Amino acid sequence: MTSPESEPMAELLSVYKIPQISHGSQHPQFSDHHRFPSFLRTVPSRVHQPQAMAKILLYFNWTWVGLVGSDSGAFEWLDQEFRKEVGKNGGCVSFSKRIDGHVNNVGDVADAIKTSSAKVIVCDCYHIHFISLAKALQEKNVTNRIWILSTSFLLNPLILSREARMMLNGSLSLGIHSGPIPGFKHFLSTLQPATYPDNHLVKLFWQELLGCTWPGPKPAGPPTAQVAPNCTGLEQLTPAHLSILKLDDLPATYQVYLATKAFLVAYQNLRANSGEGPLPGGTHVKARDTRPWQVLQYLKNVHFTSQAQEESFFTQDGEVPAVFDITNVHIAPDHTWQTAKVGHLDFRGPLGKELVMNSSAIIWAEGTGKVPLSVCSEKCPLGTWKSNIQGKLSCCFECLPCSQGAITNMLDRASCLKCPEDQWPNNEKDQCIPKILDFLSYTEPLGMALAFCTTFLFLLSLTILGTFIWHHHTPIVRANNRRLSYILLCSLALCFLCPFMFIGHPVPLTCALRQAAFGIFFTVCVCATLAKTIIVVSAFRATRPDARLGKWARPSLPSAILIGFSLVQVVLCMFWVIGWPPVPVNSTEAGPTVTMLCGAGSSEFFYTMLGYLGFLALVSLVVAFLARRLPDTFNEAKHITLSMLVFSCVWISFIPAHLSAQGKDTVAVEIFAILASGAGLMCCLFFPKCYIILLRPEKNTKDQMRGKQHFQP
Repeated sequence: MTSPESEPMAELLSVYKIPQISHGSQHPQFSDHHRFPSFLRTVPSRVHQPQAMAKILLYFNWTWVGLVGSDSGAFEWLDQEFRKEVGKNGGCVSFSKRIDGHVNNVGDVADAIKTSSAKVIVCDCYHIHFISLAKALQEKNVTNRIWILSTSFLLNPLILSREARMMLNGSLSLGIHSGPIPGFKHFLSTLQPATYPDNHLVKLFWQELLGCTWPGPKPAGPPTAQVAPNCTGLEQLTPAHLSILKLDDLPATYQVYLATKAFLVAYQNLRANSGEGPLPGGTHVKARDTRPWQVLQYLKNVHFTSQAQEESFFTQDGEVPAVFDITNVHIAPDHTWQTAKVGHLDFRGPLGKELVMNSSAIIWAEGTGKVPLSVCSEKCPLGTWKSNIQGKLSCCFECLPCSQGAITNMLDRASCLKCPEDQWPNNEKDQCIPKILDFLSYTEPLGMALAFCTTFLFLLSLTILGTFIWHHHTPIVRANNRRLSYILLCSLALCFLCPFMFIGHPVPLTCALRQAAFGIFFTVCVCATLAKTIIVVSAFRATRPDARLGKWARPSLPSAILIGFSLVQVVLCMFWVIGWPPVPVNSTEAGPTVTMLCGAGSSEFFYTMLGYLGFLALVSLVVAFLARRLPDTFNEAKHITLSMLVFSCVWISFIPAHLSAQGKDTVAVEIFAILASGAGLMCCLFFPKCYIILLRPEKNTKDQMRGKQHFQP
């Protein structure tokens, strides 16, 4: 009996504690043993079906489904429980529709199925309701849906319409578990109408199985082209005849067998009176004195193994362990209805392994092969993360690329993973790879260009020095302390060599020396320039009657200026290199490369060194500016002023450029500042003299220089 018929019977029998075993009632209410204390059943409660459906959906990764059900009085409960189970696995229910008893709203249900993007629909329907729904869907040209049928659906092609059968092509059905019944096949093979001459059901069974007709009046109907032979009752049943019946796939019959077997085992245990009994105190009862409630206790304690080696017993809820068969429905090329068991779901199995599925045996509507998809949004690929769309369910999302420095190494990640500091995402952003070690090298265009400029300026400074030495006896070389000119050119040449310590793989030695070396060499250059300027000023001011500089205008003054001011920078750099030496470090900037740089060691010493160098340049600029009105023949003040302006502008611009540059660009900026400021000094101070020495030698005479002397007070 089904649930509606079992309910009044169960209430009545419970009053007298008379045991009742149902083989068809699945309603969850019968698990209430306060209301139905003597009710048992061999079919699982419907409370297991939402979980069973959710496990099937999870197996095929169907996260976007619809729910349709008949108005059986439990649809609201099913809807709530089904959403809960699907949600545990990260799925969502696109829609849920109930078909009312009179099938008046079947059009609305069909519209919901058509407008939804869900390709999988769970159907807890009666077959009569599904027939109407299939017709409405066909009228709306809705196809390619996969149906997951509950145990409420009667999967019988003889009672389904053509539209319903075609709609179910490629679908799956959850059915009550069935198995072989001992002796049933033998019983049918020995069944003879002569044994039961008055049994109409036996005659009907014989007629349908053997394709014959019994003599006598025939039912009215259209004539058939082929006349069936008469049945004699003496025909022989062969295994081929019985195979049509699929005796191992009769769920209702199998549940009746289990119920009967349970009563039989309980009766055998009652008669045996061995071991500990089920009654209070472990006692037994005599068979002739048995009461209904005592039989109930024996029934609750039965435990037997079927022919298929499956254990059967009643749980605390009064039902056998929940086991379901999963059947695949497909329409063969010859348009015949075909079903095949493709799996089973046994809640007695280990957690997470309850479902066993032979997916390769499933024939989908589009044929065997890839499992159809039913998702609201496809899984986010590697390198992206899923972002929920406001106002939609969690299964509907958009895939956004990972931000800079982050990856996703799994599909459908809710967030991206940050790469370690020494790694960076690949182009696909699906794995972190080691950063590429980078530095300003000689093999790249920028490094080659800077190395070429460095070499050119170094050779140019040596050429000018050679020119001055070759023409050391000429007036223009001797006019302004040629020894200081030699020192200035030598220090400029050494300054032009400093960039070679900036280019290439940084090592501790070059990092420790390069900043200090260029600071000391540039200090010597600026001090020599300052000494040349002070010599000019002191030489002309000391000849005036009121001059106070006479006592300072001595031959040792240039050396004192050069050594004294340079020594301060040398001491400063020694403290820096010894106490806080710059060492190679890796940049921490975001990017696919890690740049090897030389750390400052102490930023305070670095900027103090630059500040002292700037101070000397400023003093030299001021002194040269004040000496701009002295006679032109011996006066380098204008050239020194211009050179100091170039020098100051370069290094003032260097500070913001150095602070804003990143990676190896900071090295390139510093090299450019060294070359630009050195080239400015060399061009402004020595190019005019080289022009006269090489191109206008007629002006490089004492007479020419004396003729141009004049003095302005």
